[in-house]
Amino acid sequence: MRELGPAERFATGAVGPPGERVFYAHVVANGHPYWFVAEKGQVAALAARALELLAEANVLPDPDSVAALLIEAELGEPGEVVFRIGSMALQIDATELVTVHMVSVEDDEAVSFIVAPEQLQAMALAGLDVVGQGRPLCPDCRLPMNPAGHRCPSSNGHHPE
Repeated sequence: MRELGPAERFATGAVGPPGERVFYAHVVANGHPYWFVAEKGQVAALAARALELLAEANVLPDPDSVAALLIEAELGEPGEVVFRIGSMALQIDATELVTVHMVSVEDDEAVSFIVAPEQLQAMALAGLDVVGQGRPLCPDCRLPMNPAGHRCPSSNGHHPE
């Protein structure tokens, strides 16, 4: 496992239009940027678990610091991808620092890094926001609708004329 140490930046987000977005986790540690491809569901699960972990540990991040980090949450143009994420885990210690572990899909690469509670909460809030900005859901089948049209399974694929 490659240990990156304390992260100066930890963000999740997506690049591209809804329906064609690619989700990323972005870490900057020791001045070096690291990009990891993630699934939309992984970003949602990581964000939800991060907020749960902080609540379970009764950690209250500084709201002003979180707000400042949210202003800078935009991903920007992704760089070279280290790997596609297969699994992730979070671990909080007695000093309230959080270690993030990410393992590649192939299980042959893994990284870990440390973030402050404010970084974790800002990542989670921004991640949940970007996940919620996807395609609208069909009111009948609850599946994402494409801008070009939607063949709803509840209508057996027929488009209303």
